[in-house]
Order: sequence, then C-alpha cells, then structure tokens
Amino acid sequence: MDAQCDAQDDGILVNWIELDSTVRPATRTPTGRSSCMYPGEAPAPPIEGVEAPEEAPIVITLEEFQKQPVLAATIVSQPSNFGLRNAHSNVYAQAQEQEFTFEFQDAEIVLKARPVSYQWNYGDGTGATTTTPGGPVDGAAFDTETPTSHQYTRTGDFQLILTTYFAGDYSVDGGPFQPVAGEAAVVSEPHLMSIWRTEGHNVSENCIENPQGIGCAAPTR
Repeated sequence: MDAQCDAQDDGILVNWIELDSTVRPATRTPTGRSSCMYPGEAPAPPIEGVEAPEEAPIVITLEEFQKQPVLAATIVSQPSNFGLRNAHSNVYAQAQEQEFTFEFQDAEIVLKARPVSYQWNYGDGTGATTTTPGGPVDGAAFDTETPTSHQYTRTGDFQLILTTYFAGDYSVDGGPFQPVAGEAAVVSEPHLMSIWRTEGHNVSENCIENPQGIGCAAPTR
C-alpha cells in the first residue's frame, strides 16, 4: 500500500525493495510497497470532531508586576519635617497611577498600576493603614487632625516610612484588561519627623525689650 507523507510533518517517503544476496552480483527488485519514515515518532493523526488544544493564556503574575519600575509615593509633612509632642502632625502621600508597556512571552503587555492603600510606619513603634493618601490642610496645620495625621507622644527625630500598595490591570496584545492577582508593595524613601515640646507662659515684655525673658533663649526639646 502506498503511503503519503506530509512535508509539514517532516515525513520521508521510502520505497521498499527486495535484496537477493544469494547471487553475484546481488539483485534489487522493487516490491511496490512504500512507507513514511519520521526522524522521531510519527505525529498522531488528527481525530475527527476533536479540536486541537488551545495555547495556554499569558498571565502576568504579582512577581512580574513587582519587576516593573513603579514610582513610590512622595511623603509630605505639614509643616515640613516638623511637629509638636502630643499634637496631631499632618502627613500625607502623593501617589499617582502609572502605565507600562513591555514584551513578555512574545506578546506586548500594557500594565496599569493604581495606588489603593497606604501602610504608615511612624518610626516611634506605631503604625496605621489607610485607603486614603491624605492631603494638605489650611494654615500652619499644628494640631489639626486628619485621616492620616499622627500624634507623637515624645520628642526626638523619627524616620517615617510609607509602603504604598498598587493594584494592577494588564492587557495582552491589545486585548481586554484583566486584574493581576495581588498588589505590588512599593516603599518610599524615609521621611524625617522632628518632634518638639511647647510651654505656655504669660509675659509682659517681648524678647526685644527683655532678651533674657522667658522663651527668648534658644529652643530645647
């Protein structure tokens, strides 16, 4: 029976012959039979009614999300880097949505990152997590409570550290956006908070009239 070979399957058509080595010289007689030979196993023939398996979809994991250069939030304190003991110090974050385009597994990926929560470490052994970045308040902002303000109970210098969590959505080759499983954690540069104490006194003279008066000396903590 003749065999047909598909060139796409790397098959080679072989025509069989019969070799008679009992005579000199040996004779070669075509048998009329042929076969397909393959360098490895012959590919399985397609089964009617069964679709070929689809390629596995491209998935952007949290690990791949974390590899992207997501910009950390900026920490702002009001007034800048300064606060009073036992008073509310207003601190807030400035974070932005970001978009990245990169190649992954021979596909073009568009990834959008958006800030969703903020983990505050105030540097005094306490912390908080908020879903709002906070914002500025009018005036000097001394002892103004806000959703992201903090009361330091002792004086000193404290390094405030902020971790912003970003949710991600990605598109593969222009397809619909789908969410990344998990949130990317991005840590900001530490922010110095210098906390001082205050004292109240009634005086009849200012420091020009009486340089040695109460409150005219250099401040101490």
